[in-house]
Amino acid sequence: THALASALRSRLDDLCGSIDGVLNPGAVIGRSVHAPVSTPSAPVDEAALTSLVNDLGDPSRVSYLVQLFLTELHTRRLALTAAVEQSDVPAAKSVAHTLKSSALLLGAGALGTACDQLTNNEDPAALKPLVDEVLTQATAAARWFQIWISNQPVNP
Repeated sequence: THALASALRSRLDDLCGSIDGVLNPGAVIGRSVHAPVSTPSAPVDEAALTSLVNDLGDPSRVSYLVQLFLTELHTRRLALTAAVEQSDVPAAKSVAHTLKSSALLLGAGALGTACDQLTNNEDPAALKPLVDEVLTQATAAARWFQIWISNQPVNP
């Protein structure tokens, strides 16, 4: 657990300096290029997961983190939907802020960008379209992560 916490802390420190690059379409981070949300590309940068596997030294730990992300994603989707129904911009922004951090850690740059756009929103009229974009990107990332998990080796 200590090794996992240390590796995640280190990875988050690395990401904090790179978040602006992730949110800036076309920015180069390490060896990967993140495309704008509007371009058809993979919703997740697999290099981020590979880096986490290298940092943690165990693919099953990363698989666990991805599964935890998927479990929490369901709750966050419900919270975003409720925020739209109640026109609660602060609640939506709070959910998007938390989701953005997790998404970027796991390489879901398009989802992170959509969340960032929502967290920077001050216009209540833009709430629904911004949440719709977050939900669209969340669905794409979830599908990608589910496929990735199914392709991971099973530990005996």
